[in-house]
Amino acid sequence: MKRFKALHRALTMGAAFIVCGVAQAQDWKPVGEFGWLGVGKTYEVEKGHYYWVGEFSGTFFSDKGQGSLFHKAGVKCPAHFDLDTNTKRATAGGYCIVTDGEGDQAYLSWQNKGDGRDGIGTFNFTGGTGKYKGIKGSNNFTSLIQVNWPDGTSSGFATWNK
Repeated sequence: MKRFKALHRALTMGAAFIVCGVAQAQDWKPVGEFGWLGVGKTYEVEKGHYYWVGEFSGTFFSDKGQGSLFHKAGVKCPAHFDLDTNTKRATAGGYCIVTDGEGDQAYLSWQNKGDGRDGIGTFNFTGGTGKYKGIKGSNNFTSLIQVNWPDGTSSGFATWNK
């Protein structure tokens, strides 16, 4: 009887570890909105062709709400944005540092293509600290530049999808 209880306990714990491991992997897929402000410097490299270098920063709001991955975390993304208004093509990319309220961080690299206002992109986690140590995976997103302000900044949002 003791052997049966010990075997049952071991099997139960093993199943719990497997289930938790699967849940952990799925939890690395944040879904929600990242509202940002883009601040940087723009260079006109030829007539109608602009190259911007700067930072997108703001806050991520998870669709899953309080207690979910990155909900209300700060996000800073050093980046570049290459816009050709002649061909209505744009590419962008860079890195992001996602920092939650406890100071734990996740790092990701990203890239995006679009028409200069709307874009479609992907990101890949590259590492993290604290509870995000060992974070892995990728996700896709859509982005929209909402306003190009007279002072050279821009604001918009990115929807991080499933």
